[in-house]
Amino acid sequence: MIKRSALWAAPLLFVGVLFYWPLTNILQTGFTSEWIETFSEPSSLRAIWFTVWQALVSTLLCLVLGIPGAYLLYRKSFPGQKFIRALVTVPLVLPTIVVAIAFTSFRDLPAIWLIILAHIFINYSITVRTLGGVWATMDVETEEAAAIAGAGRLRTLWSISLPQLKPALVSAGALTFLFCASSYGIVLVLGGGLVQSIETEISIAALQYLDLPKASALAIFQTLLTAMAFIVSDRITKGTVGIEQVDEGGNKPRVDKRDWLAVVVTGAIIVGLIGWPIAQVISKSFSFDGVLSMQNFENLSTRGERDLLNITVLNAAVNSLRNAAIATVISVALGTLVAYLLSRPALTKIAKLSNRTLDALFLLPMGVSSVVLGFGYLVTFGGGPLPLRSSWLVVPLVQALMALPLVIRLVYPALLSIGSEHREAAETEGASAGQIWWQIEAPMIRGVLATATGYAAVVSIGEFGAASLLAYGNQATLPTILYSLISRPGAVNYGMAMAVCAILIALTLLLVFLVSVRGSNQTQRQP
Repeated sequence: MIKRSALWAAPLLFVGVLFYWPLTNILQTGFTSEWIETFSEPSSLRAIWFTVWQALVSTLLCLVLGIPGAYLLYRKSFPGQKFIRALVTVPLVLPTIVVAIAFTSFRDLPAIWLIILAHIFINYSITVRTLGGVWATMDVETEEAAAIAGAGRLRTLWSISLPQLKPALVSAGALTFLFCASSYGIVLVLGGGLVQSIETEISIAALQYLDLPKASALAIFQTLLTAMAFIVSDRITKGTVGIEQVDEGGNKPRVDKRDWLAVVVTGAIIVGLIGWPIAQVISKSFSFDGVLSMQNFENLSTRGERDLLNITVLNAAVNSLRNAAIATVISVALGTLVAYLLSRPALTKIAKLSNRTLDALFLLPMGVSSVVLGFGYLVTFGGGPLPLRSSWLVVPLVQALMALPLVIRLVYPALLSIGSEHREAAETEGASAGQIWWQIEAPMIRGVLATATGYAAVVSIGEFGAASLLAYGNQATLPTILYSLISRPGAVNYGMAMAVCAILIALTLLLVFLVSVRGSNQTQRQP
């Protein structure tokens, strides 16, 4: 039997070489005598200030707007609930460059508000799913007693529900802040060069001015920001809160007239903030020269207006699918293994501390932006013993690294929720650890594994930051091709970008809906 410590070797080697080695090189490059001067530059101060305050505002709005959504979608029941859940999840896994292009339809708004709205669009489902997963498992007796005593929905929410949801609120807030603070494609497109975040400033310093010390110094600051958010979240939550729990409990009450405020707020978000931008993109994808047409889709086999692209959109789609397949296999295999090892009982204080440390080590890549990671690869794997930079494999590897924490966050809480009774009973009967996993644990979390696989795939397909730094020439991916199309003039290029966005939205919606239905069905079959 393979010892547990030996099973840690593969995932630790993976993150050690592909994440902590580049990160260490960034630290070494950034800590120079010009460290303080970098942060005193007006452009750096503006980028840091904008990154922090817009992330805080976006996070606060996501939490406030997400609470009624979590209540309706997970605490109550109504027809079409599964479809609405899938719809609000689509923005989270859409390529950020697609989201940015969708919000270019609202160019009349100031760039800063466009960026905040786009961040709410993407991260709304984090609040809804994280809070909803916990809310669905809470008992209803206390809330019903409060209702009988005459307490309204708001008073019950404030006095009873929110205190119990505090760990989930903190967890959702920390994740949302991290994603908003490390946003790249949205600020790049919607900022129009007038607004810069830490991410775009890193990209400008590294690629336009070849100022590696400045890029490294800003990358270090961004990483410290991530670490602080993790520490604060971990101290407050004091436990593992998944993006969505496995068991939603029994029958839920239907929506009634006392839920009118939650219905109005959630309806406005779904129709106005999520549905309208998606509808705008789909509408424009079928418009050519002002008339209804399929011409934009037919042009996808070309290289754009006056052959501006290096490869066709279809070739880029093949690259993206190939990269996503490799990244998904690696991230799901290693992520499930890490979740399995973390979920084993820790009987001593040293073992518990070791588990918490390892959990943080594998979670940190989630908070470090793809731009920082791509920059780390530029300074680490350009030559030497591992010249990955010149290989096409570099993009799927970095995408697997970024999907890995997401897989762990989905599978780890699911394994914990199973409990130890089934495992202990099987051990008493003489079953090995491998038999217990294949015959008991894996079937019980099959739905979550399917969800993790689907999310890893769509996250990899939509990854833009690292691909924009590492995928050149005929290795371009769909998101990088999209940015090329949208940043170059011409109605043909713009129409092609809309067509690609529409296809990605449709595929993402279909995949998320199938994963949601399958996961729900698997959950219901569990003993």
